[in-house]
Amino acid sequence: MNKMTDKILGLAKKRSEAAEVILMEGQENPVEFRSGKLHSVEHKEIKGAGLRVIRNGRIGFSSTTDFDKLEQRVEQAAAGAGFGQAASFKLPAGCQPSKTRTADAGLEKFTAVQAVAEGNKALAQMAQKAPALKCDIDINKKVYRVTLANSRGFSGEYRKTSFSYDLAGVTVLGGSLLQLGQSRRSGRLDLATSGMTSRIAAMYQHSKRTAKLSSGRMPVLFTPETMRLLWMSISLGVNGKAEQKRTTPLLGRLGEQVLDPRITITDDPLLPLGLASAPFDDEGVCGARLDLFHKGVFQNFVYDLQTAGILNKKSTGHGSRSFNTQPSPQISNLVIAGGQTKLAQMIKQMDHGLIVYDLLGAGQSNILAGDFSVNVGLGFKVEKGKIVGRAKDIMVAGNVYDMLKNKLMDISSETEEMGPYHTPAMLFDEMNVAAK
Repeated sequence: MNKMTDKILGLAKKRSEAAEVILMEGQENPVEFRSGKLHSVEHKEIKGAGLRVIRNGRIGFSSTTDFDKLEQRVEQAAAGAGFGQAASFKLPAGCQPSKTRTADAGLEKFTAVQAVAEGNKALAQMAQKAPALKCDIDINKKVYRVTLANSRGFSGEYRKTSFSYDLAGVTVLGGSLLQLGQSRRSGRLDLATSGMTSRIAAMYQHSKRTAKLSSGRMPVLFTPETMRLLWMSISLGVNGKAEQKRTTPLLGRLGEQVLDPRITITDDPLLPLGLASAPFDDEGVCGARLDLFHKGVFQNFVYDLQTAGILNKKSTGHGSRSFNTQPSPQISNLVIAGGQTKLAQMIKQMDHGLIVYDLLGAGQSNILAGDFSVNVGLGFKVEKGKIVGRAKDIMVAGNVYDMLKNKLMDISSETEEMGPYHTPAMLFDEMNVAAK
């Protein structure tokens, strides 16, 4: 791969003042079960190169999956610079990457045969615990190498693994469709089959009873699965691109108490085997743990090189891309500190309210502003600390920033890895709930 980057950079330097190349090469192995039967086992190649150049002060870009046509891609990038954005940065000359685990040896050894066996194990457990459910399963392993080099002398590479595991069950219950599921996203092998099937079976048992819920304001418990909607809004808010465009509600609020003092949010690109962990970002800038909110106080936006340059700031090491896209600022692994109360105890302490286990997309929402109004895919009514049944045909609405500052009642001590979000459950008061 070093010979490949040298070749591309050598060609690009003849046509530009500065150049940068990123290579990705590896494989993925998706295994799918549909309606309780093995549907497909695939092997896919991951292979591509992206070239960014600065020519006459402007940015040009091209990408390819055909390594035999590199000269054409160099010409394309150089020509594209004539219409590109003015470059507000210099490529980094180098950094000292921190050591972090980005590849899981256990996952690298995990075979398609083992994935099929794990899927069959999950189906057998579901047949025993909740036989009425027809199940779909998706298990996918990715192993690839990232190589990055530029004309200022930076050169680095690392191996990366990622793993996804989705288990979903569907049935008709009480005259309506019931969909239940569990998902895992990580940089490591996470075969939590028994826990996933047990959770789905428990939700199925609770769903056998229907509970009438009236519209109004009430406590709502967001599980880690549904906290993702809130963290998606926060991630957009701290993005330097939103600061540049002046579209974030966090504009001009650095150092201000924006969230509840119990909330600390850290971005950690060096988290061992995190889904987005890397020793350097996709522009060759070394990252580090960065507090976004410390005890509710807003601390930092995240930047890539171009956005930071436009705003006269420094990159925070959050340039992110695939080989076929240009960099943009993105969070890596968002880590939210847990609280003091066990989730089960939080439920016992609810006199009444709603537990939300699944949301149907983002609904009618302005996620960037923090506003949302969304249908609940799976929710349960709580009375005197006990789940009394499934609440159907309901919506929840609110503003993320208002919830996280003014309505927070409690935070679970347990946290779960939901892709890039490492989050506890949270209980909020006075939430708007609409029911048919």
